[in-house]
Amino acid sequence: MESAAQIRTAFGERLRTLRTARGHSTARAVANLTGLDENRYARYERGEVEPSLATILKLCRALEVEPNELFGYPPSKSRQR
Repeated sequence: MESAAQIRTAFGERLRTLRTARGHSTARAVANLTGLDENRYARYERGEVEPSLATILKLCRALEVEPNELFGYPPSKSRQR
């Protein structure tokens, strides 16, 4: 079973990967899109803290992904084309 720290680290890595795949070269860009403090957002990417459910929703909207993708699961069949 994975520890909380391992789960946060994996989440942060996926978040960074999705950010760059969507053309956002800096953490600041996504922080601005979501209204989050840049340092707080960077801490999510580094796996230091966990975002709230409201923040996860903001991240999904800004990155145009489903929560499944953010958590490492494949997108739903309706999103696969």
